[in-house]
Amino acid sequence: MSLSQNAHDASVMSPIDAISEFMNPGCQRLLDIGCGAGHLSDDLVSGRRTVVALDPFVVPGAPALRIQGDAEPLPVIDDTFDSALFHWSLHHVPQHQMSLALSEAMRVLTQTGILYVVEPEPIGSWHEVCQSFHDETVVQNSAAVEVDLLVQQSVGRRRQAYYFYEDQFDNFDEWVTELMEMPHNNYGEKAVRSELVKDQFERCWETDKYVLRQRVRMDEIRWG
Repeated sequence: MSLSQNAHDASVMSPIDAISEFMNPGCQRLLDIGCGAGHLSDDLVSGRRTVVALDPFVVPGAPALRIQGDAEPLPVIDDTFDSALFHWSLHHVPQHQMSLALSEAMRVLTQTGILYVVEPEPIGSWHEVCQSFHDETVVQNSAAVEVDLLVQQSVGRRRQAYYFYEDQFDNFDEWVTELMEMPHNNYGEKAVRSELVKDQFERCWETDKYVLRQRVRMDEIRWG
């Protein structure tokens, strides 16, 4: 499978395959903003590419260089990176700070630097199952609006693509366990185990697994 420029034709891909296909192979200095534990950052390191993984809660690791810090402001000097990436992280920035976070990413890019914003959309069975206890529609839509405004106001050149992220589970309990282990969640297990959620989850059965998918939008913005 490959990325699609048409949202309605998006196919299932892994996050690392999607970003690797989408990202400019000439990227040599990448800042991964809001990297979480830094696993994707590590996967993006290559022989020619160095990656700095930044997050307030990042833990030590390699081969990506870990830095603890926030997206607003970034603890990085100007004109340092030729690529910056928000991977499923912009919608976690407080809404009133999203514009500043994007401006900060632009600040640390070189004149020919490229900004990548990869964001889940409130479309797909993952969203439908979680909506009653963890509805991210507002923040995900706000992130999309802020990216649109950035492109318009900074006269950037945009390229877009879409794919579906997919997870598979043997049963409801397995899914609940994984969900409750996610860091920084703001929901309780009682809400996750409600009859409404379980009913939505049961609708995701496909042949021999429960399959949950969510559509992901990828933006590449250039100025140089």
